[in-house]
Amino acid sequence: MFKQITILGLFLCGTLATFSCENQPAKLQEPISGIPKKEQELIQINQKIMELRSEFSDSLPYYSELFSSKLQELLSDGKTLTYSFKSLTEENSCNVNTSKDGLFRIYSWDSQLGGTMRFFNVIYQYRTGNNIKIQLYRSNTEDDPAWFCSDIFTVKAKKNTFYLAITNGIYSTKDMKQSIKAFELTNQGINDRVLLMKTDEGLQNSLDVYYDFFSVVDRPERPVSVIRYDSKKKIISVSTTNEKDEITNNYITYSFNGNYFEQK
Repeated sequence: MFKQITILGLFLCGTLATFSCENQPAKLQEPISGIPKKEQELIQINQKIMELRSEFSDSLPYYSELFSSKLQELLSDGKTLTYSFKSLTEENSCNVNTSKDGLFRIYSWDSQLGGTMRFFNVIYQYRTGNNIKIQLYRSNTEDDPAWFCSDIFTVKAKKNTFYLAITNGIYSTKDMKQSIKAFELTNQGINDRVLLMKTDEGLQNSLDVYYDFFSVVDRPERPVSVIRYDSKKKIISVSTTNEKDEITNNYITYSFNGNYFEQK
């Protein structure tokens, strides 16, 4: 559907890495009053990135990685899990989505290293017991441009709590993908491969829609919601597409049976 390209020098690629906030240097354990200052520093770096992008500057990769490393350093302070990052999100520097129970958060942002195909970086932050940890999303393939998160939902099962993240990939001005992806918090880290959706191919970690953005460009919401979740009824509704990848008016629905989502 889209041409695969090789990503060189991206901040996030490979497997998963986890960092415990308990083991961070003492200098990061400062009063929460210090966080807004560092938030403003990130905004300034992002503004510099946008200036360099418009100028096609060779310095862009340096500042893109600087933003990533500074944000990762800041998030190593466990107090940031409850900090709103309102200015950072209002300045469109980073998407910050938090689960309703406050235990899981996804930070995602555009590296600004791509063209019409957008490359994103992602950090998970979560609490297990008394520990707050961060974990980098790292793709299994070099040519995965990753995604940004637009929402997180919580699903209570009999013995476990799962999280459903709405993620969005941008492969060109036309080619998009929206997914609903399952997560589970464990003592070992984030399980981002938990199998929670049953399809004709078996249990899956996510439900995905590849679609033509221009078929829904007139919709007011951004990102466009081609996958919806009803938290009260625990039902996922996935838009269908035609042979041209255009979104239709039809949906496939999946209902939670206490163990996993299955097609109704």
